[in-house]
Amino acid sequence: MGKRAGERRRGPKCIAIVGPFASGKTTLLEAILARTGAIPRQNPVSSGNTIGDSSPEARAHAMSVEATFATADFMGEQVTFADCPGSIEFTAEMDPVLAACDAAVVVAEADEKKIPALQLILRRLEELAVPRILFLNKVEKSEAGVRDTLKLLQPASRTPLLLRQIPLRKNGIVVGSIDLALERAYIWREHAESEVAAIPDDEKAREIEARFSMLERLADHDDTLMEQLLEEIEPPRDEVFDDLSADIRDGSVTPVLIGSAEHGNGILRLLKTIRHDAPDVEATRERLGVPASGTVAQVMKTVHTPHGGKLSIARILSGMLQDASELTTSGGKTAKVSGIYRMLGSQQSKLSSASAGDTVALGKLDEADTGDTLSADKAAPKRLAEIEFVQPVYAVALKPRERKDDVKLSAALQKLGQEDPSLGIEQNQDSGETVLSGHGEMHLRVAVERLEGKYQIPVESYVPSVPYRE
Repeated sequence: MGKRAGERRRGPKCIAIVGPFASGKTTLLEAILARTGAIPRQNPVSSGNTIGDSSPEARAHAMSVEATFATADFMGEQVTFADCPGSIEFTAEMDPVLAACDAAVVVAEADEKKIPALQLILRRLEELAVPRILFLNKVEKSEAGVRDTLKLLQPASRTPLLLRQIPLRKNGIVVGSIDLALERAYIWREHAESEVAAIPDDEKAREIEARFSMLERLADHDDTLMEQLLEEIEPPRDEVFDDLSADIRDGSVTPVLIGSAEHGNGILRLLKTIRHDAPDVEATRERLGVPASGTVAQVMKTVHTPHGGKLSIARILSGMLQDASELTTSGGKTAKVSGIYRMLGSQQSKLSSASAGDTVALGKLDEADTGDTLSADKAAPKRLAEIEFVQPVYAVALKPRERKDDVKLSAALQKLGQEDPSLGIEQNQDSGETVLSGHGEMHLRVAVERLEGKYQIPVESYVPSVPYRE
């Protein structure tokens, strides 16, 4: 690719989709899956048929309540997307995912009220040194200009927000985009590939100004580019792309792409940016300090399925994993893989093996927990991700409606705690009550709904008679 970025990073990638509540993350995942052919068409969230938000609880409340994983193929390469909830009550789902992903797509919009949530997400990505791309969603609905929107969003990010595209307008309506690196216009089409067009004459001055601003920012890390700009020499396009890739991978800039997930606009450009510029598992290994030799995997999510039992969704960081392989957890326990699956939301397809870079579900690893590091060596691997959950702020006491369900409730709560480690589950010694604590009323409401729906245990919830927290 170039002397700064090196070769294009190929192979399976894992990309987190994060952002404030109701910014359009699940819609973006659906648009990506439709564009890559992983699903036949893009369904609106309101239909209740999206790959993300596939659980009954998510659909009942029209919001993401857990991380959803879906793998797609784009231009001959495999990418797994992890759609993380945006509600503050469910953000604990994000950290285990970010620990092993290669990059994150941050979905944002021109909404001042969502800046604090955006800032928390960007700060966490910066702390973990995860490269990021900001997808400015709903541009067709925004009255503010893109550059004004960037001024609004910039205080949320410690790294510069680098505008890669500007809107193409006709009669005041956004009809497409202008790519500042390619110097090309794209006319958007509903849920279809954009039409390439020449930049209109009345947009050229705006494009030249925006492109120069982008190049100036890139020149902060490239002396040759700085000299070319000072001497008014047009830099070669390949060198511009080389700088963009290098700066994204080392986290020195956050590129900003624009689009409309609802209408499937801007999706192809986003996918191409991920393909060409995002780092791969080799860079993630370096970030986490994982050697290339041996087999190491990181558990990002635990799911209990009605028929398949426990699934540990994991990123293979190095080596190759076969079905029936024996692994050691970071806690020193051993577990045997019983099935390897590719994920598409709640759908699974069986695989015979998984290689470095793959994100797969591993069956029946009873001893593995979310956040665990797994190794094919007998010695316990060092835990790669120290996940600290925020202290719960809300609690309810639980009891089964029928006494015969006491034992079943205890077993179901254990599974619930594995699926969502941010829940607190304890037996209050003073009152004898089973107390469930979490990060808000909705968080606990979803937990109770899972007990009653997924685990078929009718329960009563009430305010505990003894405060769970002094």
